[in-house]
Amino acid sequence: MKILYRTKDRTVIRFDIGEKFPDTLSDWCENEKIEAAAIVAGIGMLENIEIGRYDGKEYLTEKVQPSSEILSLQGNVSMKEGKPFVHLHVSLADEDMSARGGHLFNGTVSMTIELVMLEFSSKFIRIPSGGTFWRLDVPED
Repeated sequence: MKILYRTKDRTVIRFDIGEKFPDTLSDWCENEKIEAAAIVAGIGMLENIEIGRYDGKEYLTEKVQPSSEILSLQGNVSMKEGKPFVHLHVSLADEDMSARGGHLFNGTVSMTIELVMLEFSSKFIRIPSGGTFWRLDVPED
C-alpha cells in the first residue's frame, strides 16, 4: 500500500499485488485513527473475491473466480465494536465482461487498486439493528 496524496481530509491510496483487501485498508484506518470517511471511488483488479447481499436477515455470500476488474468501488468507514469498519460495495467485470456486484467482504489485489477517500472530523458508529446488520449512526453526546 502506498499513500499517493494526503491532505487534512482527502487521501489517494494505491494497493499492490497480493495485498488483502479491504483488510489492509482497515488496518491503515486503525493506525491513522480514522473514525469516519467516505470511500468515493476505487478502480483496479481483485482475485479470490467474496461478495454478498443482505436479504433482510443475513448476508448471502459467493466466491468470485477468477480475477475481476473493479468497475466501481465505494463505501464508508465507521467505528464498530471499537475498531474501524470498512463497508464497501463493488461492481466487478469477469472474463466475459459480465458485471456482478454486492457487498465486498474480501479479496486479494491482483493488479492494483486505486482508491479515493474523504475523511470527516466527526465520528460514525455502527449500531446493531437486527440480524447481522449494523446501521450507520453518530454517537449520542
